[in-house]
Formats: sequence, C-alpha cells, structure tokens
Amino acid sequence: MLKFIINFVIICFLINNICSAAEDWPTYRHDNRRSGVTSEIPKIPLKQNWVRLSKNPPMMAWSGPAKWDAYSGNKDLQSMRNFDPVFYVTVSKESVYFGSSIDNSVHCLDLQNGYEKWVSFTSGAVRLPPTIDSGNCYFGSDDGNAYCVDSTTGKFLWKYRPASENRFIASNGKIISTSPIRTGVLVQGENVFFGASLVPWEKSYMCALKKINGLEVYVSSHSNMTLQGAFLSSAETIYAPQGRSVPLLFDIKNGKSIKSLSNTGGTFCLLTPDEKFVAMPNNQKSSGNMMQIADPSGSSAMVKFAGADRLLISNDHVYIHQQGKLKALIRSAYSNSNNSISINLGLIKKLEDELKKKRKNLADNKSKNTPEQYNKLVQLISQTQNSLNDLKLNNIKEQKKLKDSFLWQVQSSAPYDLILAGNILFHGGIDRVTAFDVSNGKEVWSAPIKGKAYGLAFSHGSLLVSTTLGHIYSFSH
Repeated sequence: MLKFIINFVIICFLINNICSAAEDWPTYRHDNRRSGVTSEIPKIPLKQNWVRLSKNPPMMAWSGPAKWDAYSGNKDLQSMRNFDPVFYVTVSKESVYFGSSIDNSVHCLDLQNGYEKWVSFTSGAVRLPPTIDSGNCYFGSDDGNAYCVDSTTGKFLWKYRPASENRFIASNGKIISTSPIRTGVLVQGENVFFGASLVPWEKSYMCALKKINGLEVYVSSHSNMTLQGAFLSSAETIYAPQGRSVPLLFDIKNGKSIKSLSNTGGTFCLLTPDEKFVAMPNNQKSSGNMMQIADPSGSSAMVKFAGADRLLISNDHVYIHQQGKLKALIRSAYSNSNNSISINLGLIKKLEDELKKKRKNLADNKSKNTPEQYNKLVQLISQTQNSLNDLKLNNIKEQKKLKDSFLWQVQSSAPYDLILAGNILFHGGIDRVTAFDVSNGKEVWSAPIKGKAYGLAFSHGSLLVSTTLGHIYSFSH
C-alpha cells in the first residue's frame, strides 16, 4: 500500500511538472498564428528580476495614426500601422532576443540577469523580433535584407536581398531600402517566409528560402501591395497584413496571391486554430475602436466587437477588452447567438415593412373589397403578425443566450497587449502590468513599469514587458 501511495505521489508530481513545463516564446506572439498563448503556468506572485532601460524610444516606421478622418469626422483613430511601437522580444532557453530600430541590430540578453550576450548589426532598423528555430536566429531589416545568425553566438550565417536594385531613401528619420523587410521572418517546416515592400506603386516581393542556407525556394513579384506587420500562417496559407489596406492571402507553396480579406485591416492580427482571422476594420469610418472575427472562406458572417481594443482567443474562449471592461466569453455560443440575432433583426425589419403595407392596403381598399377579400387580407395580416411575434420572442431567447455566453467581466483600463500563460491573463497597460485569473477575472498581481506595455511575452518562468519608452522589464517568481 505504501509503495502504491509513493508511486501515485511521484506520478502526480511528474504530471504537474509536465503540465507547467517551461516553454520557449520563439517568435512574435509565441507562434505563427500570433496567438499570444502559452501553456506554461506562471507562479504568482512575480517580482522584478531586471530591467533594460533605453535612452531612446523606438523610431517607428510610421509616426502614428491620423489626427482625424476629415471625411467621416472621426477623431481618436486607431493606428493601422503601429507594428513596431516597442522592442518586442522572443525567448529561447536562457536567452532573450529583440530587434532595435535605434541601433539597427538584434540584441541577445541573458534571461536570468539581462546582461547582453551579443549584438548583430545591420544597415537598417530591425522592427520586429527575430524568430528562433533550430539554433538559428532569423530576422528582417529596413536595409532590404533577411538575415540568419547563430542564436548562441550571433555569428553571421547568411543574408538575402530579394530586390535587384539596392536603392535607399530617407523615411521618418531613418535611411531605408525601397524594399524594406517589415514582416518579420516566419519559419515553417524547412523554409523561412517574409515580404519586402514599402509602397503600392513599387514592386513587392513574397519570399521563401531554405532556412538552413538561404537558398531560394521561390520569390514572387507583386504590385499594388504594402506588406507590413508580422506574417501569419496556416498549413497552406500565408496571411499578410497591409496596415491601411486589407490583408492578403498567399499560397505558401508558391507565393501566388490568392485573395484579399475584405472588411479587415491593421497590423494587429490573430489566426485561430480553425482558421478564423481576427483583425481591426479596414478603415476608420466608424467612430470608436473595433475588433472582428472573419472567415477567410467568406462562407459565414463576421462577428464584430464594437468598442473593443484587444482580443485574445484560446480554444473556445475569447478574452476581450470592450468598453471599459475585461471580459471572458465562450466563442461558439456567442457567435451562434450573435449571428441568429443579426438574421432575426433582418427578418423582423422585412416583416414589419410587409405588415405596414398590408395594413395600408386594407385601409385604402376597405370599401372596394368583398367580404371574402377583406377576410383574406385580415387573415394574412394576422399570420404576418404571428410570424413577427415569433421572431421577436426568438430574439429575446437569443439575447439571453448571448448574455449567458459571457463567463465574467470586470472593470479594467484599456490594454495595449494581452497574452495568456496557463491560467493567467496578463494585461499590459500604461505604467502598469497586471495579471488576472482566467477562471473568474480576479486580479492576482500587478507591478509598475514606465511607458505603454505593447509587448508581453511569458517564457521559462519569466514575464517580459516591452514599453514605448524602449524599456524591457523581466519579472519572475
């Protein structure tokens, strides 16, 4: 019996350690779907381990959103091209990596103490964090080259420039290539993928190379594109944000353009495991912020979240900040009820119009109709009214289902980033980072920082926070 108990305790211990095992954060927002989700479970509370202070904030590619939309009269617009407001980090084993738009390089720091291990310089800003894979570090630069260096030593391995002309221009305080690489470098299988692009009237390039040596798999040339922001991928498709233009889909096998994703835009995008695409709207015509979930196949309606700043999806759960509240909801239940309500409202409007016409017809032709005609019209009006009442009753039921799809909601400031680590939701705000228990929405920890926390990552027991002042904070148990 004692032996059984000992073995049971050992098994439970091993299961617990496996479930909360340390994970890398090897690419922007953890994975190629840019989910911002890791299964690693943090040990709360955390304390500041180290901070890397920057003398200068990031030199962003674009200066920010327009002050207002003169056509629609909207103010306080969301930025559609803020893909580099902080020095985003990636983490592999005991190292932290980030690209710099200040000194045109990639830095590698020790995860435990923040000491610098190595620096790899380029001739242009590195706006997105490197991807770490199989001991190599991959990144793109505004100098028009994609790079591969050794992730342990920073030793140069290869670089590749897709544009035949090596032209440079001045842009927002920096010297850049006319074909900068502002998509990051995505690694999938044995290949790396990236785009080189700036403005729609110049050529854009969709590139796939062998990750081991940088040899071409394909390079396809395109026009009328502005590829910017981190690429996303599924097994067969590359999703390419374009900022103020709609995202594009490319065949991962050959780089051919497949289609555009209407009604979506911006550079903050997520791809769910069932290949639903999460993004901002493609314009600023509506006042207020908005996030939406779209089906790239176009076979089902989009779900829109008006007043939403950030959104995170893990399996069938959605964590969203909307109109001053942080909320958790069941995605399938919310989507089904939301779509039913939308369809019902359309049918209700149609039946109300029909009812109005039938009643007018009855009143206008009262003296002309025979008793049989009159009774038939009355019967039709009654049937239409009954159908209308049924739809309205159904909508009340769907509204209740919609309300019940929310698991919890708590008052919260607007986040600049949200990530999920195990059972903890981390919220990056202004001058503060906060942790919430996903089971009930209760705040379980917070710490002061300086700046807006647009970049969060959790790996190997450490929370990394990147702010708009250029600082990088590390918190651990």
